[in-house]
Amino acid sequence: MTQAPRFHRERTMYRFTAREVTVQAISRPVAAIARVTLAGPDLADFESTGPGDHAKIFFPHPFTGELVAPTATGPGEDGIVRPDGQTFGRDFTPLNVRDEAGGRVFDLDFFLHEDPGPASAWAEQAKIGDKIVVVGPRGTQSIPTDIGALLCIVDPTALPATVRWINGLPDVTDIEVIADVDYDALDWVEEYLREGTGRDVLVREPLGGLDQALLDSEITDATFVFAAGDANRLIPLRRVIREELGLPRAQYMISGYWRSGEANFDHHGPLDPNDPDSVED
Repeated sequence: MTQAPRFHRERTMYRFTAREVTVQAISRPVAAIARVTLAGPDLADFESTGPGDHAKIFFPHPFTGELVAPTATGPGEDGIVRPDGQTFGRDFTPLNVRDEAGGRVFDLDFFLHEDPGPASAWAEQAKIGDKIVVVGPRGTQSIPTDIGALLCIVDPTALPATVRWINGLPDVTDIEVIADVDYDALDWVEEYLREGTGRDVLVREPLGGLDQALLDSEITDATFVFAAGDANRLIPLRRVIREELGLPRAQYMISGYWRSGEANFDHHGPLDPNDPDSVED
């Protein structure tokens, strides 16, 4: 049997549909993060197993409170019916998918910050019984094979995905997190990762920028790099990975979760607006 190459990832497709879910619980794993637990019969076949999984979450209108969202094409069918009217959908990483006495549930973690958008504003005011709609994940990619070390370069929006990456690896794997936050936020980032993984993870700030922080890191041929957050901040990092370090494509994952100054950023689009080929996720 031929052995899969290092960093090989298995792809699995899920049933792609819209699911209405209900807020079951609300908590604060750390002060800066609101955790909302979602439940409902539509989640019976909901799956999310890969660290990079994301689902589109549709929230009520921030002023009218009306929830306009896609609906399922039919019971057990693949596909969605898109609504007329304005929607407020944002991509999030599902966390802690599990079966409880009442059925399948999962968590969403929201970074709370000044000048919140529709998602974090909703999370700050969410109540048990509130309803939203989840579309996806459409599919997943497994943890890459043969990771000797994991380097995560992330801002707060990518911390849930970082938790999933860490939890998918053996305890002996070397892990380092470069957190794109102010110095005084490093403590709560460490606390959040410890709460989510049960591990004490090395967290440091990106002195000199994300690209310089990467160059200051020890990258071997067994190191996998996961970078996610503000797309504008990731553009110089991508150039270093490709042009200076020359890492093979299988050895890294870069994903722009949002772009400063741009509403409704599509993370499936180019990371760099001046480079149409910079679609990395």
